[in-house]
Amino acid sequence: MKNVILVISLFMLVFIIVINIFDAPTGRYYNCRDIDFLPDVPPKVREECRRIIKERLDEQRKNPDRTLLHT
Repeated sequence: MKNVILVISLFMLVFIIVINIFDAPTGRYYNCRDIDFLPDVPPKVREECRRIIKERLDEQRKNPDRTLLHT
């Protein structure tokens, strides 16, 4: 009985390890919020982050959230 539990436990452990290895995201991800403080960020990433932030700010200016206003 101990052998069966050991084999099942090992199988589950190997399965979880394999799932985690193959499910890992590829590439690099940058947080645009901290982009100006990180020294090792490529220039293209900085430009793209600034463009994304600018677009979001412009969108917020066009459509302000009225629920936060006090009347």
